[in-house]
Amino acid sequence: MIRTLARIVCIGWLGAVGSAASAFEFAGLGSGVDPQSLRERFPASKHEFWQRGSGSIARPEEDDGRFDLWLREGEGLYIIKLAPDDSRADVTAVSISMDKGKVRRWILSFERVGLGKKPEQMERRYPTCRRVLDTLVERYGEPGKFDTHVEEGIQHRTRNWSTPRYSLTLDCGKYTNRKAVFAIDLEITPGQ
Repeated sequence: MIRTLARIVCIGWLGAVGSAASAFEFAGLGSGVDPQSLRERFPASKHEFWQRGSGSIARPEEDDGRFDLWLREGEGLYIIKLAPDDSRADVTAVSISMDKGKVRRWILSFERVGLGKKPEQMERRYPTCRRVLDTLVERYGEPGKFDTHVEEGIQHRTRNWSTPRYSLTLDCGKYTNRKAVFAIDLEITPGQ
């Protein structure tokens, strides 16, 4: 009976993963998540909405209603700087591009605070690419596309997964003439 119950639970879990396959998430963040829920999920973090075109920033603690209104109907960026207690799976900041209250793009950043501008100091600010990549491959399989380009002395190694509805891109970096490959950010966008 225990084996039968375990099998039913396993099959149910696999079905849930299969039904969520059209949405991409990492650390509980991404295309299947309502941005309205993030203040409750990250209570110790700093939340801001940067209104596009106006230069105005609204914060929930200002209590003038702008933050909630812009989050529901606005155009701009909802930015969350995660407090250490709220951070999970190496994500340190979240940027959600909004158009009239609709999510256009999620960017999950991995950069931690650190001192110094030397490559070895910068590399320590990020998790290894392998750690983040392994998590994504375990959940979504091998990426469908791999590209590289060099920008400001960093070789970017981007991997992409896509479904008809969404695209997920992991951007990893490596300084020229160095070995360490680190995860910079993860972007989730609606499919084209």
